Amino acid sequence: MPEFSVLKKRRSFVRLTKGAFCVATRTLVLQAMESEAENVSGKPRIGYTTTKKIGKAHTRNRCRRRLRAAAALLFAEYAMANFDYVLVARYTTEMADFATICEDLVYALKKAKANFVNDEERGK
Repeated sequence: MPEFSVLKKRRSFVRLTKGAFCVATRTLVLQAMESEAENVSGKPRIGYTTTKKIGKAHTRNRCRRRLRAAAALLFAEYAMANFDYVLVARYTTEMADFATICEDLVYALKKAKANFVNDEERGK
């Protein structure tokens, strides 16, 4: 059983697009934001996005599968509770080594965590 739940509603994706903290890496973009009050489970939530810019349907599906696999490995350890995340695939996601995708995801999650921890310390 995964340690996170999945974002499925468009409203959740749009909310993160407009006001989230973004970290761009070579293979993905991570958008992170504190969850709404409706997330009572306390687990992090994650969504996956690919655009037509990165290729045809089979390419987009492969990119999503790779992002899901990386998240399944790493989210339990690095994601913050009560946060929503969206992983956006880039055109390099399909051909990159899986280890590179995992490294980029860890980097992005650590950077997002540091940003929110620093904001709390400053009293925001």
